[in-house]
Amino acid sequence: MVWRAFSIHHRTPSFHVQRNLTGLRYRDEILRQLAVPTLQQMGQQAVYQDDNARHHRARVVNDFLQQSGVNRMEWPACSPDLNPIENLWDELDRKVRSNHPTPRDVQHLYQMLQAEWQALPRRIFTTLVNSMRTRCVECQNSQDGYTHY
Repeated sequence: MVWRAFSIHHRTPSFHVQRNLTGLRYRDEILRQLAVPTLQQMGQQAVYQDDNARHHRARVVNDFLQQSGVNRMEWPACSPDLNPIENLWDELDRKVRSNHPTPRDVQHLYQMLQAEWQALPRRIFTTLVNSMRTRCVECQNSQDGYTHY
């Protein structure tokens, strides 16, 4: 089966711009405005992934995604080892911190993130995607312990 996955993560690199992200805000500001329209453009085989954070699993979010016809990936709780986006966020965080001054405001942070995202080498994405099999095997073998991811 061929499928495409789409993931939006609300976290911004260690600047904590969105400290109080609630289910309502997540639905209205992220899902409704960005994620669902993008998923709809990707087609019926698109799959949405989140990380089981409390606001991702709020009833208003679950209801909205179901009503929007979004295919949602089942994801085990507390499983950052399986989610390569965490590594990508860390890389983006390092790039922003090393190449830019402290942001003046949210718009300035957004501009810095956009610039560094565009500059990330394609090999980082490929490496992370290709690591999924190893991640899964290592998680399975760790018996609920830590992995090197």
